[in-house]
Amino acid sequence: MPSFINYIKIDFYKFYHSKIIKVHFIIPVLAMIPFLSYYSVSPWNELDKVISYIQIISMSFPLIISIILNMVYEQEECGGFQYFLTTPNKKYIPHFSKLISIIILGLVSTLIAILGFGIMFYIMGNDSIEISFYYKETLIVFSSNILLYMIQYLVVFYFGKGASIGIGIIGSLISALMLTGLGDGIWQVIPWAYSMRLSSYFILYKENILIQNSEIIQGIFIMIIFIAITFISQLIFSNHWEGNRENY
Repeated sequence: MPSFINYIKIDFYKFYHSKIIKVHFIIPVLAMIPFLSYYSVSPWNELDKVISYIQIISMSFPLIISIILNMVYEQEECGGFQYFLTTPNKKYIPHFSKLISIIILGLVSTLIAILGFGIMFYIMGNDSIEISFYYKETLIVFSSNILLYMIQYLVVFYFGKGASIGIGIIGSLISALMLTGLGDGIWQVIPWAYSMRLSSYFILYKENILIQNSEIIQGIFIMIIFIAITFISQLIFSNHWEGNRENY
């Protein structure tokens, strides 16, 4: 455990001396500003404004995650991947520490994007929705995207940056489509649908609109299974990866 913590400290030190940490603070702030500016003059009601914002944030996550993982890949590529290749044993440790470090930054970024937006929106006089709602939505959106971080990590280190960006773009499009009728009945098995669907269902629940609890439970259960499968894949990947491509 001390060794693993040390790896995380190294990761944050490397992130600090790159643009990765800055991006996690800048992107959510840049996302908030135009929405808050428009919402200050928009005739929409408060709930519609919040729903639109959270849905757009959820739709953007697949692409943003792919961009972040590409930045991480490029940072390690510049160093010849020595951070991973020089580990004498337990090769999974630097890979998992890197992934967890990025996920931690993702949590911070999501807090700024949703909870930060909620606080500013509340200060602007939109007080019909309590601050705790935004906190809960932050946790829902963040936890729903953990699987995407894991998938994108494997994709960028196994197939390269082009494939990662491509999946990120397609993932954002799929996320948007999963909110429509096309997603009914199949969203539970689509990783890119979890954030959009679960955050939207929470809004419906708050508004006392009838929803299918069994459908949500099924989706969460399948998501956990996917995370477990991806976790095992990460272990296998870490023990065989020798550079730009996995070598079996």
